[in-house]
Amino acid sequence: MSGTPTTTVALGENLDVAASEAIHEQLREGLRSTTRLVLDAAKATEVDVTFLQMLVAAHRTAERAGKSIVFASPPSGALAASLARCGFTPRAGATSLAEILAL
Repeated sequence: MSGTPTTTVALGENLDVAASEAIHEQLREGLRSTTRLVLDAAKATEVDVTFLQMLVAAHRTAERAGKSIVFASPPSGALAASLARCGFTPRAGATSLAEILAL
């Protein structure tokens, strides 16, 4: 594996289809440069299924490369609500994308 051990990506307020291209690039670059990608979604106020689909794809890519993706803190607010609407019910306190998405 190459890159730094951990890279943090601070996500914006809108994690939706309008922001999907920029978010995709952040995830791609983050995974390219690190072994552990930390997503900070504390500012998220809008989260749609597009973002969750990107998370699933990013998780699978990371797993194949022997890397991991985690959230800086357990999902809350808009992110937790969007996960629940899509049927994801992570255990309390979960930050690992693998645990949150139960993949």
